[in-house]
Amino acid sequence: MSDSRMHSLDGSEYDVVVIGGGATGASATQNLAARGFRVLLVDQGDFASGTSSRSSRLLYCGLAYFSPDYPLWRALFHPREMLQRVRMARLAMKCRTELATTAPERVTACEFVFPVKRNSAYPRWKVALGYRALSLFGSPRAPLAYRHEPTPQAARGGLVSFMNPEELAGVARFREYQYNWAERICMDAVMDAERLGARVENYVRVASFRRDGEDWALTLEPGALPGRPHQSGNHRAEVRTRFLVNAAGPWIDRVLKQGPGTGARHVIGIKGVNVMVKLPEACRGQGMETISSQDQPFYLMPWGDHHFFGPTETVYVGPPEDARVEPGEIDYILGEANRVFPGFDLGRADVVYAWCGVRPRTDDSSASGVKSFTIHDLAREGMENAITVTGTPIMVHRHAGRRIAAWVAARLRPTGTPGTLDPGARHLPSDDGPSIGGISVTSLRAAAAQEHVRTLTDLMFRRVNLGWQVGMGLPHAEAVAGAVADLLGWDATRIAQELAAYRAFVAENFHPAPAPETAA
Repeated sequence: MSDSRMHSLDGSEYDVVVIGGGATGASATQNLAARGFRVLLVDQGDFASGTSSRSSRLLYCGLAYFSPDYPLWRALFHPREMLQRVRMARLAMKCRTELATTAPERVTACEFVFPVKRNSAYPRWKVALGYRALSLFGSPRAPLAYRHEPTPQAARGGLVSFMNPEELAGVARFREYQYNWAERICMDAVMDAERLGARVENYVRVASFRRDGEDWALTLEPGALPGRPHQSGNHRAEVRTRFLVNAAGPWIDRVLKQGPGTGARHVIGIKGVNVMVKLPEACRGQGMETISSQDQPFYLMPWGDHHFFGPTETVYVGPPEDARVEPGEIDYILGEANRVFPGFDLGRADVVYAWCGVRPRTDDSSASGVKSFTIHDLAREGMENAITVTGTPIMVHRHAGRRIAAWVAARLRPTGTPGTLDPGARHLPSDDGPSIGGISVTSLRAAAAQEHVRTLTDLMFRRVNLGWQVGMGLPHAEAVAGAVADLLGWDATRIAQELAAYRAFVAENFHPAPAPETAA
């Protein structure tokens, strides 16, 4: 990073500083700026490069809250728990409708099935009860469209034909929505926040923060670009803010250790692994949700010509950035896939690539935390005018952003100018000219020039959807770097560095199989 950004930050003052540029932090910044707060958003890496980039890509209906594995007797003895499940399910369906209707370009409707097995702990009536309860919270604009199909009818083709018909009593069919890619939804919010007057800075980390009178004083320094040594030294800036929002996902407790907090734990990291495979053409565009042999949610997601299975659900205690897919996790997912779909007979050779992420659940007395969205008032820990946010899946990020902004507004008066938030998709300019990997060069150059691109990985994974293609963008990386080099000031040496860093990122985080034309 050049000294210019740190120099321009040094000595600046804000109403609110938001730490963490994932979906929650981006939405909070957007909503705060719309209310007229002067906001600074910082992220130690790129926007949407953490948990938001490793989601299931599902605009979830909320089935897990009414999951068939939930024993109904618990509702009698734990009514508050059941009420919380109802609230979260209602919120999931509300958020599903909101995004599907305000940014339809960012989602795709898919047909999903839930297999109903004979002699199962989850009989047809219980499965139907869950879906009909969810349907109460739905909307004609984004319907759940639940229906039951008996086995002979359901097994005529598609995914169900690869299940064991002797085990099936039928399937539940319903509609889900899938993000085209989650990072772009986050970038839409970041760029709208900037339009509304917020300052947004990626690759800027909080080195420390302290109370100074009635304000917070934060010392900022450049975050490390992937594949390059961390830069610190004299490249620092100090900013002041009246209110602090910690939305750093699984990193929130690490952020708090940089300040005067008590060291209390607020978040539990849950590692989720997904495995991409190529299934028969008859399965294209279809998905599945069920309960695994470990009594956890298990899904099959369509992804273009391919599908991915997942997730694992294990507590992760290491640095979130160090989480990697382990061979045993791939074996577990393939085993669960073959349990549901014996007709696929999947093995390691069928894996196209795999990835993992760490989800930030709210810490409580249970071993794996709770999923509910929580705002922690840090005044209870001696930190006035500061909050931390946990338990926010990407599907409820807009709700979380509104709640955070309302929390701040109840305690602080904005000093800037209010504006009108735009919930729609931000479209990059495109034309019929040259393209790379199906992406217009005009779009690539606009993203590079306007959307805070610092690295090739930023551009290919989080500004345009090249990185998440089956080839992980590897065949196109050199051409993309060349197409935007003049805008980003990259010479031949820097282009070589970017290509090496991109290839290393893909290899280390996804372990892609060789492309067919290059396979041995």
